[in-house]
Parts: sequence; C-alpha cells; structure tokens
Amino acid sequence: MSTGRLGLLIAALAALACAAALLVLPARWLMAVVPGHWPLTVVDASGTIWSGSATVALGTKEHQRTVSAPLRWETSWSRGPKLTVHHPWLGGPLALTPAWLGLGVSGQTLQLPAAALATLDARIAAVDPGGTLSIKWPASVIGRAHRPDGTTLLEAHWRDAASALTPISPLGDYALVLKQKGPDNVNVTLSTREGVLRLDGHGVLNRKQGFQFDGTAQADPSASANDQVALRDVLAALGPQRNNQTLLRFR
Repeated sequence: MSTGRLGLLIAALAALACAAALLVLPARWLMAVVPGHWPLTVVDASGTIWSGSATVALGTKEHQRTVSAPLRWETSWSRGPKLTVHHPWLGGPLALTPAWLGLGVSGQTLQLPAAALATLDARIAAVDPGGTLSIKWPASVIGRAHRPDGTTLLEAHWRDAASALTPISPLGDYALVLKQKGPDNVNVTLSTREGVLRLDGHGVLNRKQGFQFDGTAQADPSASANDQVALRDVLAALGPQRNNQTLLRFR
C-alpha cells in the first residue's frame, strides 16, 4: 500500500473513531461545559449528549434550588439536526436547531412556582415569594443574528404574588418584558398590572456590561393603613428606602 493511501486510511479510521465517540459522548459532560456564571447548573446527568436526561438546579451557588423533575432530550436527523427538550414546566416540546449566526429556539411557554425567583438574589430570597411564574418567548435565534429594535424577546408574569413576610395575599400581578434595543442591548421593563404592592422599573441587559436595573417598590397610595403596615417587612427586605419608596437596584 502506498504512503498516500495509508495516510487516507488512517485519516478515515480516525474520523470514524471520532464520530463513534461523539455518538456515545456521556451526558455527564454537560456538567463540565455549562459556564459557572450561568443561573443554571447540571447536578447530574445520564445517557448521552444526543439522548439523555439531567437534573438541574436554578440560581447562583448561594441560592441554588434543585428542580425535582428531570430535563429530557433527544436528537433527530430526519429534516436536519434538531434537539428536542422536554420538561413538565414547559408547555410543550422545545426545539433547538442550528441556525445562521446562532442557535434556533422554538417559541414556547414555561410555568413554574414563583419560589424559583428566590434563586436570583438574596433580597428576593428574603421575601420568600409565592404564587406562579409564567414565561413565554417567540421563536428566535440566540447568537449574533440581527433582530429589529422593539422585538419582544421574552415576557414573564408573576401572578397571585405572595410573600411569607406579609399576610396579604395576593400582593398583585406583575409583568417583566425584555425587548431588543440596538445590536447589543436588551431593554427590561417591570410593571404592576394590579395589586396593593407596586413594583416598577427599567433596566438594560448589555453583552459586555451585564445587567443593570433601577426601580421602586411601594404600597399603593390608595391602600388602607392596615395594608401599608402589613407591607413594611416586605419593603424593608427588598432594599433601602427613600421618600417613602423602596429602591430596587440590581447589578
């Protein structure tokens, strides 16, 4: 056998070996590749990266909470590569597909206990939130693909909000909306739809500078004196006060 043919054979065998290794690549490798700064951690995994399941935890290391139901996924190739993800909190299967300049994500909804909010920040954890959190997003491409200004990227609603620090229940209904602003910025708007506790604010999520948000929390001016007293512990836990308002500042 000539040297050229031998080299081609070795290259083909090496490529075949790599392909075979990829097919059985353990799902537990996900535990190593998920970035440490993400608010999601893979606690345990089984199967392969193409078809398997994983137990995940939400939040930063200080406030992590493990999700009881596992995340499951499988890969199909019939109409191009597609990874389909399943979880009881999802309104249906979530499809992930390769896309130009990014990763295609199908539109979907997610409903989970509002207690998951406690994983985001110590102040929110101190409030011990209750109620339900519903999140929805349209089909989009995550990456460097261009999105027109004003494109809604995600909407989150905290319904029947409650807190262990007050007997008032519900406190209200709240909405958080993320919209595209320029090539590198996402505008974040928090608003109160109704309720005795008013939460409002605006922020920006920037690719380089991270998340910056400023808002206020206060009792509704029309609330009774008893309700205003019952909200004091909640407002005190959320941040410092100025001019009868609690300042919400997240960086």
